[in-house]
Amino acid sequence: MISLRLLSLTALLTFTSLFWAPPAAHAQCNSSDFELLCNEGTLVNDAVFDCGFSCFLSSDINACFEGCIAEALPQMSAGCVGCFADQSTCVSNNCFFACAFGSEADCEACVAQNCQADFEVCAGIVDLDQDGESTICDCDDSDGTVYPGAPGTASGVDNNCDGVVSESEAACPLDLDGDLAVTVADVLSLLSEFGCEAGCTNDVDGDGQVSVADVLTLLSGFGTVC
Repeated sequence: MISLRLLSLTALLTFTSLFWAPPAAHAQCNSSDFELLCNEGTLVNDAVFDCGFSCFLSSDINACFEGCIAEALPQMSAGCVGCFADQSTCVSNNCFFACAFGSEADCEACVAQNCQADFEVCAGIVDLDQDGESTICDCDDSDGTVYPGAPGTASGVDNNCDGVVSESEAACPLDLDGDLAVTVADVLSLLSEFGCEAGCTNDVDGDGQVSVADVLTLLSGFGTVC
């Protein structure tokens, strides 16, 4: 006679196999995918919505969604498409009533609670430098001063991720005290090292020493706002 324990175990394994899925892949979206998501967000959102709606009642939502997204967004990598497909399946399994019969806010809240975290893991969406912008639009996620809309730091870095080092972002060698302006304070800082011939921190003309030439160079940029 088959024991109740064995029957229970068999039933549990059968039940689990219906709902268990292998762990999600990690970081499947590449830099080109992130560029697409950042610059063509509306296009991507529309495609995801249309494909999600078209495949909502499909017998194989994942396959349907993958095919639909691949056709709508051929520039997206297969791995990234797979992440969106997995999210669509998650939404269907967990948020059917919220998205089909609830408000847009109800649907978004359900997706955020049940599906967003796994999607971000799958896609590789992170904010390593904790500047409030994820890898989708952050052109350097290792530098907290670099993100879309960031102010210039006068360090020669494209802080706002627009592809151009603007005047406020350009390095400002005459700003000796780092206050983003060439003022009396910079002149005094230079004069405090006047006559230095080695290891000079205020050598603005790059000749290895602090001399009259440095004073004249600094004065030529006096009043500049970096």
